[in-house]
Amino acid sequence: MQRSQFLKLLSLSLGLSWGLPLLGGESAGSQAIPRKLSEKLWLSHGGSSRSYRLYVPDPLSTKPMAAVLLLHGHGGSVNQLMGLGGKQAPYRLWLPIADREGLMLIIPDGLVGGDGQQGWNDARNVPTNPDSNDVDFLGQLIETVAESYPIDFKRLYATGISNGGHMALRLAAEASGKFAAVAAVAAANPDPIFPREPDHAVSVLLMNGTKDRFVPYGGGRMIRDRGRVQSTEDSIQYWVRHNACEEEPRSVRYANRSRRDRCTASRTTYRNAATNVEVELIRILGGGHTEPSIQQPYARLYLALVGRQNQDIEMADEVWRFFQGKSSV
Repeated sequence: MQRSQFLKLLSLSLGLSWGLPLLGGESAGSQAIPRKLSEKLWLSHGGSSRSYRLYVPDPLSTKPMAAVLLLHGHGGSVNQLMGLGGKQAPYRLWLPIADREGLMLIIPDGLVGGDGQQGWNDARNVPTNPDSNDVDFLGQLIETVAESYPIDFKRLYATGISNGGHMALRLAAEASGKFAAVAAVAAANPDPIFPREPDHAVSVLLMNGTKDRFVPYGGGRMIRDRGRVQSTEDSIQYWVRHNACEEEPRSVRYANRSRRDRCTASRTTYRNAATNVEVELIRILGGGHTEPSIQQPYARLYLALVGRQNQDIEMADEVWRFFQGKSSV
């Protein structure tokens, strides 16, 4: 059996859609919905009824609180991202962070694109993405949530995986005045670049694996005609130039806590001291199309499809470290 045939059969056995950068699927089993995670809520936008969930910290602050958008990948969902189908879900670890830090989590579903899969219109002009105005939708969603909860509009953040990471980068470009920082996991800038250039400084984090088959680290065409991306390094330099960051970065190598994962992690940070805006790359040497996680490791069969998962760092903790203390400039 050829490798491509094996991977196709493997993806079907895991409940995945072949060739699409999915990060897990929902199983027949169920996992208890966390007490503070809302049932699905609905918002009308652009002629469509859009669904989302909220996670409200306990106790609820009477003061304005930071809010984080969590964006699933292409073919994913809110339930998949939060692990409600019973599978491993590194984004689920945002829940204890929200409790500890008093954060509001806003977790929306994308719309169905040309391939029948949910996703985001992330500035890659491909027919498998929906044609929705998701920049406007996500802005309206935040405004709607703020009608019921005290949101600090100086501390709005967005993060996502794969297609959700590409969407977070589009928000940084086209809604830069609204977001203090964004973090994209297994994603990069589109090629050609965003249709609208950012007009405000905004902190940007990329967390990418050098062996990602879906979003090539060196740039170029994505798998299964999902468009083209800039290289990770060129994407970082785009944001370094836009934010007028210092040319000499600070670098840190993370401890290699797990030998089993066969990959290592390092961090490079560029900073504009005058504005406190940062651009950061967490490079997963040997890593695939997946989020690093110690507490939520994926199964071997799944990793055979997406590549190696780093188990030296926790994605959610690293993204919150990057967001923490940043506000809109």
